[in-house]
Amino acid sequence: MSPPDVVEIVVYDAPAGRRLGCDCGCDHHGHDSGSSHGHGHGDPLEKISMEMQTRAMSLTMEKEFPGKVRVEYINVLEDPRGPALPQTELLSSQTYPAPLVYVNGRGRFAGSLPVERLREEVQNLLTAENV
Repeated sequence: MSPPDVVEIVVYDAPAGRRLGCDCGCDHHGHDSGSSHGHGHGDPLEKISMEMQTRAMSLTMEKEFPGKVRVEYINVLEDPRGPALPQTELLSSQTYPAPLVYVNGRGRFAGSLPVERLREEVQNLLTAENV
């Protein structure tokens, strides 16, 4: 299998469907104190929209991998494609927390936008040797 020419990252989001809390599945909603299971809930990015975080990631990826990464943000509640997307049903059912992050059509992450892990995955995909 040869490496792809372009890696596609799609971030599916349902901002109105996001619940309060830490997206870890706990039912603890205190943002300023640690939870009983050992982590804090004071994420400094929580006030920045996922759309803006995705744009920033897109710029980062373009700088590191010029012309090799395409990043798209889709708000499934507002995008005309939303009703036909299977990700809309997943987000609406709250099976997985928003956002859903897909790489080359495969679901990879839910609940956050792990830029460093995505960068590593893009690097691995672009440098994959023929298997």
